[in-house]
Amino acid sequence: MKYDTIIIGAGVIGASTAYHLKRLSPKKKILLIDKNNKVAVGNTAKSAALYRNLFSSRTSQVLANSSISYYESIADKISLKELGYFWMLSQDDYQKAKTGLSKLDEKKDRFEFLSVKEIPTNLKLNTSKSDEFSEVECILYGHRCGSLSAIKLARYYATQFQKLGGVIQVPAKIKKINLTEKNRFYPPWSDVKIDSITDHNGVDYFADDFIFALGAWTHSFLSQYGIASQIYPQKRQMFTLKIKPDQIATDIKQRIPILVLPTGGVYIKPVLQNSMVMVGSANELGNPFQMDANPPTAEEGYFKNAIEPVLNHYFPHLKDYSIFSKWAGYYAYYWPDKNPVIEKISNIQWVSGTSGSGTAARNLSMDEVELFDETKFQVADLSLKKRNVDAEELII
Repeated sequence: MKYDTIIIGAGVIGASTAYHLKRLSPKKKILLIDKNNKVAVGNTAKSAALYRNLFSSRTSQVLANSSISYYESIADKISLKELGYFWMLSQDDYQKAKTGLSKLDEKKDRFEFLSVKEIPTNLKLNTSKSDEFSEVECILYGHRCGSLSAIKLARYYATQFQKLGGVIQVPAKIKKINLTEKNRFYPPWSDVKIDSITDHNGVDYFADDFIFALGAWTHSFLSQYGIASQIYPQKRQMFTLKIKPDQIATDIKQRIPILVLPTGGVYIKPVLQNSMVMVGSANELGNPFQMDANPPTAEEGYFKNAIEPVLNHYFPHLKDYSIFSKWAGYYAYYWPDKNPVIEKISNIQWVSGTSGSGTAARNLSMDEVELFDETKFQVADLSLKKRNVDAEELII
């Protein structure tokens, strides 16, 4: 069980990392492992799987646009749908976002602003305000935005990785990291590193390098070994509602983009042909950075108090609906600027929320990587020690 590199975590980040690393180093012996019995059944499977390119941060712009270009090249394999975003802004939201919005390029980023009068007449949207809910002043209409299947994307990466000769081992739940110098109590002048990892069956896996693509589990797992990953988990909840389509729009044949409402970070993915909408909320304050259960559960009380009132205000005709399905997962945040982290200590690397190509380059000690759209990217910009990232200003 000796490998050049072992990647722990076979979600979309781990699978993409494995693929790009094997692509760049075909002679390397690389193992991808996961605690689940299939690739991409953890938080990847619980993602809203929406994508956008509307970011103020240059880091986010570069990574998002390159990733979307790649997604578009395999669109039929990952159920990509360029639905567009209707990002609704109140007057206050617009004023606060002006600086961030000024960093967008209307032609390059493919967006436009719609006034209230330009909102499609088939959308039964209430644009007025009340005591609690903001008005709709304008809409940032992003054309290069949409949805895809996160599961299909991760499994596509995993399949390509295997075609190149990579090895996948599932299920393999890692119970222990075995560090060198343990018997000497890890003297600070010694070269402490991972010697091997042990799974739930007592099997030891040895490698020269270890990459942890654990997402929300990164902090809880690595902190016990003295590694401050700076990645924190926060619960997210999603609900699919069975509805009467004509309560949302008068013409369901006309495409309706993903709707981002101006209050509470509530977003809606319409699937009106199936008489459904998927809804969620990007709430933060009061939502602790912790993992309270595994797997987490979606709470109907949360829907009733944090999402339903917003839906009822902006879509007053939406009355007859029921919760068809619900699920919960975890975001993995680097809180200060909410951009990805790629960092390495000794032969231990961790990554959260970034492209696999950047991760592979970091593991190969490359200073610069060429992304899918041929953009050059400095990998160390995403590290903690040499971080060079401008904070994101356009946050839903």
